[in-house]
Amino acid sequence: MEFTVRPATREDAQQMLQLYNGFTENFVGSATRTVKTFRRMLGKKEHLNWVTLDNQNRIIGYVHARLDKRFNRGEFREIIVDSKHDFIQVGKQLVEKVNAAFTQKKVSAIRAGSLRNPEFEKLFRAMGFFESDSGDVFMYTILDVQKFLDELSPVFSNRLMQLKNWKGLAQIECEGHSLFLNKTSESVQQIVWTNQPIDFKIKLNKTLLTKLIFGIADPVESHKTGQLEVETTPGQEHVSRLLKALFPKKQFLIMDYW
Repeated sequence: MEFTVRPATREDAQQMLQLYNGFTENFVGSATRTVKTFRRMLGKKEHLNWVTLDNQNRIIGYVHARLDKRFNRGEFREIIVDSKHDFIQVGKQLVEKVNAAFTQKKVSAIRAGSLRNPEFEKLFRAMGFFESDSGDVFMYTILDVQKFLDELSPVFSNRLMQLKNWKGLAQIECEGHSLFLNKTSESVQQIVWTNQPIDFKIKLNKTLLTKLIFGIADPVESHKTGQLEVETTPGQEHVSRLLKALFPKKQFLIMDYW
């Protein structure tokens, strides 16, 4: 399929927002963004934004980058690609456009932050980027466990909905707080509380929950080592499949700078 790549304009804000929401719902959930958020981003002179269009003129991918004049450095901040299309194929064209712009502006270095997306890392390694440690530290803690679980409910619901050949009541218990999700063939619904038998229950602490959400820990290995407890009625053969569905290693962590 042929694609068209061009600079993004403020008129693209609505389509970019829709693409962003569609992409992130499969990963860690979206940040709170609106059309105004994208328009502000598209209006800043130091930002470089390109979009990829399909043959029906629909936006299927975009890149957001920034020129840091203080350090004379280029920064890739976000690459979003419609999940129906190949991330590498679409993303490579977008990165090449921004790289060319950075080269023209004679930046001293180009940085692409680690977003914990395996495809993202493959893309930049293939273009000559190498991994470098820095003094930046990313720290995250859960202050309100129940609120955190409730906020993640749409993410887990979406992941369970994509899991084929399994229906039932799932429970994620973290330090005395629980998220109940009931999956049928048509939908996944959050239940505030229930005394019904649980078909699949996960019990873990908030440190491990954080690591799993951000793709740092492996759910199957965590279960094998006893860090994550599982109670299930379907049988042990379903455990790995359900754990991988709820906590896929292919995650995309977006750090919102806007």
